[in-house]
Amino acid sequence: MSRVHIVLPSAAAAPPPAVLPDRLTDLRPSASDPFLALAKAADLAGLASVVVPYDRQGPEPLVTAAALLRATRHVTVFAGVQPWIATPQYAAKVSASLQRFSGGRFGWYLDGDAESAAFAQTARDFWRRPDGLPAVLSEHAFPAVVLAGASGTAHLDVAGLEPDAVAAAIDERRDAGFAEFFLTVGHDPGEIYRIGEYVLPVLSQERAPSHAG
Repeated sequence: MSRVHIVLPSAAAAPPPAVLPDRLTDLRPSASDPFLALAKAADLAGLASVVVPYDRQGPEPLVTAAALLRATRHVTVFAGVQPWIATPQYAAKVSASLQRFSGGRFGWYLDGDAESAAFAQTARDFWRRPDGLPAVLSEHAFPAVVLAGASGTAHLDVAGLEPDAVAAAIDERRDAGFAEFFLTVGHDPGEIYRIGEYVLPVLSQERAPSHAG
């Protein structure tokens, strides 16, 4: 079954907040963080997950993922985990904590290289060892892992595209056998709502895949 995942855009590309003239006082509540708004839109639109990629110009993905998990109810939230961020054992403990408090909705988004794969395997081994995680944290499964560029996954930049163009791009790749679609969106939550309203129904019309190149 085909699934759609949302990849958050770069924080550096976020539009600046509107600035009122000095003579005006804005009494409205502070605007929600743009990443929170995008994650909530994905949650309400019925998408599979939200990916927080590693971004040199943005906040730490693990911290962002924790905030997004707290703000959502259904989507899985994948954090871009870099092997140099911490030891595999510490990354496992932080991840187990996020799994516990999110009901198992946390995942890792890794570069598809040997170093990242080894990092994940060491963390997974520590997770499963009797002398690894504290018992209170070991009840949930190891986070789902997505490797960038893995077979069967398509990564598309759809920021600013109309829903019919997004659907056409996905359909083209479905014909080639792709089943997981990671869509990098812009900072407008409306884009995500439109994907849920107009693109997901297209994906519900499943077809037999041929091959994924």
